[in-house]
Amino acid sequence: MADFRGFLCWTPETAAATINTEAVSPSRAVFLATHAPLRIRRAGLDGRAIVSDGPLIDEKTVLKDFLSLQSDTGALLLPVVGDSGTGKSHLVRWVRENLPASDKYKIIYLEKAKTSLRAVIDALLADADSGALAQLRADIHRFTDGVDAATLSRRLVNALSEALAATTARDVPQHARPLSGPRGLTVVLQDPHVSAFMLGQGKFIPRLAEQLLQDRADGEPDRPMAFTMEDLPTDLLDLHRAAQVTIKLISAISGSTQLQQAAVDLLNQHLEAAVKRVASLGAGRLQDAMLQVRREYARKDKEIILLIEDFALIQGVQRDLLDAVIEAANRYGSTTLAPIRTLMAVTTGYFSDLPETALTRVRATAGYVYNLNVPFTRDDRGESEITSFVGRYLNAARVGRDALENAGERQVPNPCETCSLVSRCHEQFGATSEGFGLYPFNSSALVRTIHATAPRNDPYAFVPRTVLGSVIRPVLVEHAGALKDGTFPDARFRTQFPTADIDEPLSTGVQEVVETEDPLDAARRKIVLEFWGGAPDQAGALPSAVLEAFALEARTFSGASVIPRQPEPAKQRTKTEPFTTDKLLPSLQAKVNAVDGWLTREQVLQQAVASELRTVIATAVAQRYRWVNPLMREQSQTTIRAAWPSNARVVSIEGATENVQGADTAPIRFKRTARNSRYLRSVLLLKNGKPAQRAEHVRRLSTESDRYTASLTTALQKNLQITDDDLVLGLRASLIGAALAGLAWPGMDEAELLAAVFADGRSWARGDAASRDEAWNRTLEGHLRHRTPLVERLRDALGVAQGDGKPRLIDAARALPLLRRATAQWDWQVTGSDVPEWVKKAVKSFANWTDLVNAQNASLRRQLDDTRRHHPRGTTGAQVLAAVRDALLAAEDASIPMPLATRAGITDLLSRAQDVDWKILNQLEDDLLRAEETGASDAARVTAAVRDRGVAPQVVRALLQASDAWLTTALEHAASRTNSHGDEAAKGVQELLAEWRSLSAQEEDR
Repeated sequence: MADFRGFLCWTPETAAATINTEAVSPSRAVFLATHAPLRIRRAGLDGRAIVSDGPLIDEKTVLKDFLSLQSDTGALLLPVVGDSGTGKSHLVRWVRENLPASDKYKIIYLEKAKTSLRAVIDALLADADSGALAQLRADIHRFTDGVDAATLSRRLVNALSEALAATTARDVPQHARPLSGPRGLTVVLQDPHVSAFMLGQGKFIPRLAEQLLQDRADGEPDRPMAFTMEDLPTDLLDLHRAAQVTIKLISAISGSTQLQQAAVDLLNQHLEAAVKRVASLGAGRLQDAMLQVRREYARKDKEIILLIEDFALIQGVQRDLLDAVIEAANRYGSTTLAPIRTLMAVTTGYFSDLPETALTRVRATAGYVYNLNVPFTRDDRGESEITSFVGRYLNAARVGRDALENAGERQVPNPCETCSLVSRCHEQFGATSEGFGLYPFNSSALVRTIHATAPRNDPYAFVPRTVLGSVIRPVLVEHAGALKDGTFPDARFRTQFPTADIDEPLSTGVQEVVETEDPLDAARRKIVLEFWGGAPDQAGALPSAVLEAFALEARTFSGASVIPRQPEPAKQRTKTEPFTTDKLLPSLQAKVNAVDGWLTREQVLQQAVASELRTVIATAVAQRYRWVNPLMREQSQTTIRAAWPSNARVVSIEGATENVQGADTAPIRFKRTARNSRYLRSVLLLKNGKPAQRAEHVRRLSTESDRYTASLTTALQKNLQITDDDLVLGLRASLIGAALAGLAWPGMDEAELLAAVFADGRSWARGDAASRDEAWNRTLEGHLRHRTPLVERLRDALGVAQGDGKPRLIDAARALPLLRRATAQWDWQVTGSDVPEWVKKAVKSFANWTDLVNAQNASLRRQLDDTRRHHPRGTTGAQVLAAVRDALLAAEDASIPMPLATRAGITDLLSRAQDVDWKILNQLEDDLLRAEETGASDAARVTAAVRDRGVAPQVVRALLQASDAWLTTALEHAASRTNSHGDEAAKGVQELLAEWRSLSAQEEDR
């Protein structure tokens, strides 16, 4: 059995080829097959104003009026007035297609798509035989064949400049006098920078030049009719290169809207003269030609019928043409010119700018215009007219252009008559009185989609071009695939067709029922309920065929959650007001209404309402924050607000204005759902001292406040720059600082490392500072100057305080894992942008850390080598000290003189060396050997460089150096002795020196 699943009774290609948004595009057969009666009002004139209180008429009445009205001058002018897309050209073409065949008429038809100068002149002068007219046609042909758009654009600018130069102060209003004359607006056009701007892509002059040379292509958007303010060169980047007079005038125009409008008016007033000049149509040449045409047809006893589909697009010939068609045919009792009947389509705005002579002719003959700016009424008649119009196009889309053209004048085929689904389709989707099915629309969907695409200031307007181009073609062509695949209507449909203000939206209650009980298809079902179901009060109120066609499951919905609509007030409602139990203040009710419209009409949530909601929700989270997970020092309200602002960075609401960087990653996000709509309404009520609509909303506010504390933690840590990554860098910076001070190195116990990390360093001083490289000491001093703020931030982030006091305990559970990450590498390879601000000052010279370590190890090696020359490994400090003392005694016995200062110095060094630990030299040597091994780790190099070994190495080295220098001098002195006593003394000293040197030799052998 056939069903509607994936059913298409048309093909997208056929629909696209058949449905034309322009009346001039389709063939006669397609045009007649899709023609539906227009809404036409015969409107009187009050000066230049159209009085829209005349009777509604049909096309046949227009045709009858046009052919029967008599003018005492023999020149009848009937304007068809309306906004763009209202069907003006359609009406003119309908009249053309329905004119009775008659030898007494000469029909001249100016199509909207053929508005080039060549096409217009050819149409106006067709069948005219005189030599002058033939010469005019030849001149226009030669002109259009011999010029391209770029050249014509430049000529138009030059012609405009010449026309403007000829103006005087009397030709313009008083406020616009600076624009007139040879030093006025013409100077601006002559400037090459301004000229380049006006000839730029997309500007009016190049587009006009294209139009004058080429006819309009099918589907091409409306062409420009005149200059606008956007065409003025008020914001030139290279204006400084222009002449001073140009700069002065452009500056004046830029600063005055009144002058800008005057400049636009002046350009438009002289535009036609410029076109005539470049096309050799000056001096009334076209007017003379048209009068000659009328004389020729007067001799043939014919009446001219002139049909103009869009008068505004005939640039360059409008004034001459108007003057020619309103020229009286009857003069002094005789007919010298052929009578002429002119039906011309003109936009409402352009009509008000017609010359007074033309308006006088309209008022003197018919006295009215045909106004197509007639909205559809919100009643059965208006709905019937809409469905009749659309039904014809839907039928044409099913039949196709070729079949319609083959049918010719015969009755239009109707595929519905042979469709197996016709009975069920017409019953549940609807059909027109002519029997054309509305599928895939129904009357409700049609009206709502048309309202959705109508101008907001005129929601009942029915603009045929808009209906065809924005409703019918998109659904039949663009959405056909989604319909076939079972995904129609989708999010794109919702975007294209928002709920109009004049239509009742789907209630919050029904939406909530759908979201709860049909979560998989909730979005599509809500669209279908609103558009095809007419926004019913029950979620299950959809015809079976509609459900089947759109692949929605037929199911039974509960009605418990549906909020009944408020009764309709006496006047027509334009907004849906939510159900409330208490009378609310108007200001609060307006906010609640805004939240309701945010859901039901998908309106942008008002900024003030969104801001209030964000403030309440963000504040609730901050107030419930306990500062214990993780343990953290409680921060001030200023700090909290900086990290957790009441804006879209924290609380993002779909469909609210969110011009804040970071809104797309906000931790708290509200989708546009019925559940959220009700909740947000309750938040507003609670904020304003009213009870929530549901108790569950109070619980939700509480539980969600707790749930988002983790997000607040993240925000605080990020704002304070104490994220895990930030703290790892801070800990590493503190560790390296402690290493510079000799209090931390790889392999230390974690407890010792923690102690070093959180020490402020105020009492730190290296015992071996005197033997350290200058660069090392400078780096340590620089770090210590800024270490206290670094450590305080670490304590605040990882410590536990009591009240508002300073942290007294460290959260080891959090600190230890971070410490392990920090000690995974003992270097500083971090770019400036990655370093938290509170760390930067303390690590100012840390980029050279590796060089510092290597240089310090090299220095320590040199110092150790110097020591080992006199104190080889394997000897003890006691042995060295004993040898030096023995040498001193032997020298004294031998009466070898010794300066008191030298003796005192060595004695002091002996005393100091006796108090130090000589084993430190072995420890230093072992550390250096590990650091110098091939492939040694960073940890080994750092350990060797940073350990504070106190004064021992320095004292030992000083003692050995001083003792060696003295012994060498004493030996030389002893060798110079000549007596026996002296020889014995010298021998004793020589033995001591030999023993001293043997110790050094042992080290060298090692």
